[in-house]
Amino acid sequence: ESHMKASDEILKAADHEFAKAIAAVQGLYRDGILKVPEGWKYAPDLLQYYDAKTKIEQELYLIMLEYRQRTFQGAFHASNDYMHWYGWAPLKTAVNTILEEEKRMRAEHAAVKVSSNAAAAKKH
Repeated sequence: ESHMKASDEILKAADHEFAKAIAAVQGLYRDGILKVPEGWKYAPDLLQYYDAKTKIEQELYLIMLEYRQRTFQGAFHASNDYMHWYGWAPLKTAVNTILEEEKRMRAEHAAVKVSSNAAAAKKH
């Protein structure tokens, strides 16, 4: 029972990290930095892997398709080494990559907005 409980805690921690990444990408869509593709009801849509246009979304899908699964498999199959090196470690790296890319995209978007506003002000 303690193994199952510990494995469940590992998966909860992985899901918590995954949620940070989802929220970051979702915020980029909400704020208009990423454009929702035509026909999508919501974004990010984790089932639209092949339509991922940006690096940040592709990284999000890797978390779902590979790293979270490997964390789960390694934890519940009592393979700590596999869980860590092929699941948890790359999951954490991917989440950090997404959070850094979100910051970069927001800064770039803000700079373009300021530049556009300055250009518009000069015309008037």
